[in-house]
Amino acid sequence: MDLLKELKVRTKASGVAKVRVQKSGCLDHCEFGPMCVVYPEGTWYSLAQGTESVFAHLTTGQPQADALVRLDES
Repeated sequence: MDLLKELKVRTKASGVAKVRVQKSGCLDHCEFGPMCVVYPEGTWYSLAQGTESVFAHLTTGQPQADALVRLDES
């Protein structure tokens, strides 16, 4: 299952309120592999190892350190 579909299906099935999983255009950070941003926090995740960390963030409201991507703002 592709990553977007997996997140949509899991989020809907879990009944998480006020969460929308939406496709985006280019996020400009291909060097990290597939990426995801959780708003309103602006928390960036690499999806190279799957969607579990993002799903945990969406269901608990807490960022998950294991897949976080810190971007240099230079």
